[in-house]
Amino acid sequence: MSEFIIKKELFISDTNGDIRSNYDLSDKPLGTDKTTGEKRAVKVIKKAKIKNFKRFHNEIYALKTLDHPHIIKLYEIYKDEENIYLVQELCTGGELFDYIVEQEFLTEEISAKIFQQIMQSIMYCHKNRIAHRDLKPENFMLKSKDGELCVKLIDFGLSCSFMSFGSTGSEKLKRMTTKAGTLFFMAPEVINHSYSSKCDVWSAGVILYIMLCGYPPFASEDDTETIDLIQQGEIEFDDDAWGEISDEAKDLLSQMLSSEKTRLSSKKCLSHPWIKKYANAKTKGKILDTQIARLREFQHNSKFKKVILSYLSTRVNDDDIKQEKELFASIDQNNDGYITVKELQEVTKDTLSEAEIKNILLSVDLDKNGAINYSEFIAATMNEMITKDASKMKSAFNFFDRDSNGTIDKHDLKEILKKNDGDEIDEQLINYIDEVVDECDLNGDGKIDYKEFYRCMSTKPS
Repeated sequence: MSEFIIKKELFISDTNGDIRSNYDLSDKPLGTDKTTGEKRAVKVIKKAKIKNFKRFHNEIYALKTLDHPHIIKLYEIYKDEENIYLVQELCTGGELFDYIVEQEFLTEEISAKIFQQIMQSIMYCHKNRIAHRDLKPENFMLKSKDGELCVKLIDFGLSCSFMSFGSTGSEKLKRMTTKAGTLFFMAPEVINHSYSSKCDVWSAGVILYIMLCGYPPFASEDDTETIDLIQQGEIEFDDDAWGEISDEAKDLLSQMLSSEKTRLSSKKCLSHPWIKKYANAKTKGKILDTQIARLREFQHNSKFKKVILSYLSTRVNDDDIKQEKELFASIDQNNDGYITVKELQEVTKDTLSEAEIKNILLSVDLDKNGAINYSEFIAATMNEMITKDASKMKSAFNFFDRDSNGTIDKHDLKEILKKNDGDEIDEQLINYIDEVVDECDLNGDGKIDYKEFYRCMSTKPS
């Protein structure tokens, strides 16, 4: 049996053609998927106005590869003669900046919940060796104005990998030197052109300061004076605005808005006593019997069904997977955006044997990085009602039918899966695709029509 690495970015199509063939753009800046009726945010970028293509490609790389519940999703890219269209997850709650302005300042409880999500997204970026470098309230979107507050990190145009490789191929962390970001949120070492990923922790500290009191810690109408204030780094907690704010909050801010050497890491910020006190620090997740059953079932699904479920996991709306999303966060006790064997054991040890847990992880870990990431977990646990939704099934079929001829064949799958290794088609991939098609090609014509596709997705493993 052939194995193959399945990554989220395989399912982000990059199409040279008219976006209007698949999306109704009459309600700009929204786009409506003509197959599913779902609303998406469509970011239109004029090619002539792209001044720095490296930055643009950095943003696309980050959006394609990062996979986290508090980072905005990129679904598709379209290119015509004049524009590039980024089809992204729709957030209807507006910018965090506007939310803060409306409220004037936020309570410690609300601030802590938002801040925890901000730091979880940052810690995940840092684990993947990406620094955002432009954190500010305008670059966090509220998923909606209703229900639980959920923020999404956006705009990776200034993001940068801080990893390099030595002559032996070993990983090295490099210092960044480009002055990047927005001045009010810029760390002193960024101004001095030599910094690490801790620049993001400083920026997050400025955001937290603003959430709690309504104004920035280092600000002047004159940029030169603002730079002086940042470099001095003297934080003020005057009684008028800060008299009723807890000592724990002030302690956290003091350790975030400090010199790079003494500044907390994103990981340590999340374990600070203030977070535990005010953000309703998460308890160990309780996994339901139905979700354990889905994890067990996923092991035995066909290769084809696993690929389709992986695709659907990148497209599903948060409202449809609220329970699964909360469970992922509660199992991921160290907040790094991945579920390990140890973390899975903590919530299933009374139900599953150690050997079965390891087998589940091996099966669900489709990108073979040794842990379960967010989309993999959703693919393995999401409610089967999603796979019975006719519009979602038709949308998935259309995605894999690359030449739009009404069937999915080996050529279609090669077009999608070869992205793992550029344009090279190796023997392992050929064998994998052969097996995928053979599993669902019921009439033996070398193709999967929609009837065969739907039957394959509806059939439970024996």
